Amino acid sequence: MDKTAILHISSGNYCYPIGCDTLRVRIRVRRSETEKIILFYKNQYNHSPHFFQVEMPRLLEDQDFTYYESPIQIPEKHFKYYFQIYPKAGEPLYYASDGIVDEPKPENFFYYPAINKDQIWQLPDWAEGESIYQILVDRFFDGDSANNPPIVKPRQTLPDRETYYGGDFAGIIQKMEYLKSLGVKIIYLSPIFQSPSYHKYDISDYYAIETIYGGKEGLKQLVKTAHKEGMKIVLDAVFNHCSSEHPFFQDVLSNQTQSPYCSWFRIDSFPVSLEKGNYDNFANEVPTMPKWETTNPEVIEYLTNQAVYWIREADIDGYRFDVADEISHRFWRALHEKIRHEKPEALLIGEIWNHACAWLNAAELDTVTNYKFRQYLLALLEEKITPDRFIHLIQRNKSLYQTPATHYLINLMGSHDTLRLATALNNEKKHYLALSLLYCFEGMPLLYYGDEIGLEGDVDPDNRRAMLWDQPESEAQAMFRHIAKFRSESMILKKGESTFLEGQPTSVQFLRTFDKESILVVANIGTTTLKIDQRQYSYLIGKAHIEKSGYFVPPMSLALFLVNQSNQ
Repeated sequence: MDKTAILHISSGNYCYPIGCDTLRVRIRVRRSETEKIILFYKNQYNHSPHFFQVEMPRLLEDQDFTYYESPIQIPEKHFKYYFQIYPKAGEPLYYASDGIVDEPKPENFFYYPAINKDQIWQLPDWAEGESIYQILVDRFFDGDSANNPPIVKPRQTLPDRETYYGGDFAGIIQKMEYLKSLGVKIIYLSPIFQSPSYHKYDISDYYAIETIYGGKEGLKQLVKTAHKEGMKIVLDAVFNHCSSEHPFFQDVLSNQTQSPYCSWFRIDSFPVSLEKGNYDNFANEVPTMPKWETTNPEVIEYLTNQAVYWIREADIDGYRFDVADEISHRFWRALHEKIRHEKPEALLIGEIWNHACAWLNAAELDTVTNYKFRQYLLALLEEKITPDRFIHLIQRNKSLYQTPATHYLINLMGSHDTLRLATALNNEKKHYLALSLLYCFEGMPLLYYGDEIGLEGDVDPDNRRAMLWDQPESEAQAMFRHIAKFRSESMILKKGESTFLEGQPTSVQFLRTFDKESILVVANIGTTTLKIDQRQYSYLIGKAHIEKSGYFVPPMSLALFLVNQSNQ
């Protein structure tokens, strides 16, 4: 047995509270080398020789490791524990804080001294596994021409960095039935605050809603309508940087070292000027977007108050935070506390493209954008990796997070920062297979407006084209819409656990299981038809031919099957 592969630490995603008296404990071992693992545990202050014990269930496997995880409960809230590992070959061994030991003793037990309430991660129940639809407001639908900017271009016109199409809150309200047909639970809006740019990621006034979208009253009406239709509204919050036209930065430009806002920005030298760009700014290449100093208590107070203001004023349901991983942890802790006090069930999403465990905890964010999902699924459909490699990468990424995060990670295949999926794949069958798979995985699927109709788009700003309406719906589009709607009504797809079926050379297959019922997801990425046994499964939805000898899933197609109760 590879003893160097064994890993447990009594913090992070390996040991964390899920209730006032309950921990989840995880351990990692080399794949396929372990028969079982027993977890011994008791109250830290119990000095008797007797321990509770539990055989730990397998949580997941990636290419190299197997992970086991189990909840343990101690009413006194103080924990000490160790592991007994049973290799497939060889004698059982003990694993404690000193590694492999001959005999577990108090001096080498693992300890979790106490569970405090502020350590318990409270995620908003209503959001678990639900579907998100991302809208760039100007690009969606013009519902009220009276608020249009001076020049509005036809929807078929390709965008540049000065283009406006007239989309507004009224347009979103008029398309509510359309959004409901896609099973949308959460509408995520691009920035709507006053800004000199078309994209609004450079905010000049955090307390003013753009009049071209409908202003404050228009936002309130949108939120009320969405709530009436059973949907939530999430706004894009830009707290990493602002516009150089923001009055506080303008004060710095005017008054230099005498400005009271000098410490509000990350200035390299004086005199400050737009031409020099001698201050930290977005991506270190956009001087018109100076970065806030988010460790400054005054900046934290100003921006967090703004976030709370719009929850209180418009009853919005949460935020997606731009460039979340460049903002200080002190900022996130302050914002989390204020928002939870104002609206405990608000959803807090961070835009983070890589491993984000450091921000997902009881004191900061609820979830993040899981761009790794997009990376892996594109690689699979572009035939750069095998189905098994895809599964292993998905599982490896999952292992980086606490288990409660799994059903909240924002899986996506496109956004305003990526190539359009239709352009990236350049294949209609692969396009809708990718979207359909997106809606079958654990997590919260995010659909970028227009991807459902195969809207194309190259690099920014081409990937922000206007939504096209009244287009004829293809068979593939209709099938995807049915799958998206099915997910919105399926507790299995929203909350079920996943079990992957490895060794399928031309398909990705996995079970989603919830409340003793299972669905088999079959994505055929090969060039020949795939047969599914009719005796074990019943067809639910997707593309499959039904014959006496079985179900047949065509190439580049996806189908879902209910596992027959006799096979559960």
